[in-house]
Amino acid sequence: MNVRLDSELDALMARLADGDRGAFTRVFELLWEPIQTLCRNLLKNEADAADAGQDAMHKILERASDFDRTRPAMPWALAIAGWECRTLARRRERRREEDEASIPSQAGPHAEEVFLQRDLTAAAMAALGELSDVDREVLVATFWDEAASVSGPTLRKRRERALDRLRKTFRSLYGLD
Repeated sequence: MNVRLDSELDALMARLADGDRGAFTRVFELLWEPIQTLCRNLLKNEADAADAGQDAMHKILERASDFDRTRPAMPWALAIAGWECRTLARRRERRREEDEASIPSQAGPHAEEVFLQRDLTAAAMAALGELSDVDREVLVATFWDEAASVSGPTLRKRRERALDRLRKTFRSLYGLD
């Protein structure tokens, strides 16, 4: 940027700081390309650079009243853009770490739950194997919504008896009496 444009930007930022919103369009025109160039160089990603640049322009407009007229506007605006780039990069890094942490590993705490679930399923299957064919048919019809040879109150009564036998069998097999 040349000296004339720097002076124009400083004057426009001073007007913006005084509350003259009419200066914003020209401020935007003068700042957008340098901010985008900085963001592209820092983030190495076009989409992220556009996001950070937009956030920076938003902050510049919000903080226009904080602009120090004794200092040049361009370094102030680029410092805000640089801060937005660092914030976006840190946010993306944290998300990547959280995504990697959410993937269960075979050796993590999820592995213990998987093994416990397998043991419990094997124990339930062993207990079911001790029941009569009629009791197994009733339980399968109840829990997998399959048609049983009986229905209504008869099915409910048989289900209660089959579940009671399953509980007793499970307790006797695994010492829960």
